[in-house]
Amino acid sequence: MKIMTIFGTRPEIIRLSRIFSLLDKNFDHVMVNTSQNYTYELNSVFFDDLEIRKPDYDLKIRTGKYGPEVSDIITKSEEVLQKERPDVLLILGDTNSGLAAIPAAHHKIKIAHLEAGMRSYDFRMPEEKNRIIIDHLSSLLLPYTAYSRENLIRENIHPAKIYVVGNPIIDVIDHFTPKIDASNIMEEMGLETDGYFLVTAHRSENVDNPETLGKIFSSLNAIGKKFKKQVIYPIHPRTVSKMKKQKIPSNIKLIKPLGFFDFSKLEKNAFCLITDSGTVPEEALYFKKPCVTIRESTERPEYIEEGSNILSGLDPKNIESAVELVTSNQNNTEWNRALGDGKTAQRVANILRGKIDRLDIKS
Repeated sequence: MKIMTIFGTRPEIIRLSRIFSLLDKNFDHVMVNTSQNYTYELNSVFFDDLEIRKPDYDLKIRTGKYGPEVSDIITKSEEVLQKERPDVLLILGDTNSGLAAIPAAHHKIKIAHLEAGMRSYDFRMPEEKNRIIIDHLSSLLLPYTAYSRENLIRENIHPAKIYVVGNPIIDVIDHFTPKIDASNIMEEMGLETDGYFLVTAHRSENVDNPETLGKIFSSLNAIGKKFKKQVIYPIHPRTVSKMKKQKIPSNIKLIKPLGFFDFSKLEKNAFCLITDSGTVPEEALYFKKPCVTIRESTERPEYIEEGSNILSGLDPKNIESAVELVTSNQNNTEWNRALGDGKTAQRVANILRGKIDRLDIKS
């Protein structure tokens, strides 16, 4: 059986890393990198860190404007799909790379969607539209949680197509914990455990508007001063391009993007994580660190229900209040980590081997 995986961003590469290994051992596996995150720090470094082999194809898509990027992904992925004719296209997540599902469906290639069923019900998010498109084109849906499974069933997707597999980030962190612990990034930066906030913010709705970006920096500055802690901000290239006119407060330290081990080490030892990412709250829960999501909506309500994450919105006062609340009882972090059991990669491989040939069920 030939399986093609297509990916292009940091979270996809990380979460697929243990799955890649099993697919290479058990299938005819074709890896396609769209290079949606185009710098070495945000892409190639993760292949090196996570011991991932060189992809079979690098599509080198045009990034930036939505139309040319999506057009490039669909056109170039169709060429590879027609050449390789895989039995299954495996997609993780909701980025534009996943829109390779469109030409795959057109050519009657079965699609398996890992991270299926997440919904924010906020169509201002480009990813929300992608999620729905990919899910409804897929023959096999692999949500992380029962919550996401219920979303799919409410959309009339046949239950026989759906398997809850858990979150693959658990597999990855479990496997690489020795290398994460061996990172010396904290010594290099002169940081102490619980002595800093770790921030990530790169989403278009946050960084494209100078006023919104300014509010975020204002909030971070106030939070750093109030708690007397440094704010560490690994800066995404997207954000760098938008902040030329921003004045950076002195207690906010901007650093280049980090490799997986260094970033995970900082997550593990931070006082609190502040992010607009969908995936950082997953990692925060693993490390039992409080997290504030600076967005108006989320596709991961499980983390809010668990108590490890607060959705603050973008108002500076609300962000500050959310940080105060989520960090107010640092000793009470017995949050349930049962969002994955470290067996997701094996589960995905088993399901692909045993199920995909019989998935001609109509919703």
